[in-house]
Formats: sequence, C-alpha cells, structure tokens
Amino acid sequence: MFGLDHIEASSRVVSNDRYKSVLHRAVVNCDKERISIPTFYCPSYDAVMEPAPLLVDDHHPPLYRSFTYAEFYEKFWDRGLNTRSSLDLFKTTSLA
Repeated sequence: MFGLDHIEASSRVVSNDRYKSVLHRAVVNCDKERISIPTFYCPSYDAVMEPAPLLVDDHHPPLYRSFTYAEFYEKFWDRGLNTRSSLDLFKTTSLA
C-alpha cells in the first residue's frame, strides 16, 4: 500500500530508525461491511528525505543516505517483491 509505505518510510528516515511503524493489516469481518477511504499525501518530487541532523552524532550515525522523494517513488514502484521495504535501497553502508 503506497500511502502507508510512504508515511512509514518518512518517519523511519527522519527519526534515523528511532520510530518504526507496524505493518498495516486489515481485519475483515464476515458479518459487517467494511468501507475504506484511501488518502494520499505526497511531498513534491524534489523534497529531500534524510535523517534529522539533531538525531545524528558519533554514536548514532545516519542509517539512510539523503534522497529525493522522486528517487523513493521510482524505487517504490520498481522494487517488485525483491525487498520488504523500499527503504532497504537507501540504507547507508554504516549499517554493520
């Protein structure tokens, strides 16, 4: 689901992985009808996503490189089923 993936990605990158969301799941009820109304919030393609400078220091190096929303959007649609999250493609090499 694109909208949820984007919101989760934004919070993880900006917080330098301090805030992670749970996987979204819908629970169906065979007795009641369910109505869903999707809402999409997307920044401009040139918006830069990166860890907040106040959350990066010698003990907490950046876990993600800076990237534009356009890069994220492209990777999101191109990833197929190869990775669980588009964010895997933007992690820094400082992860060990």
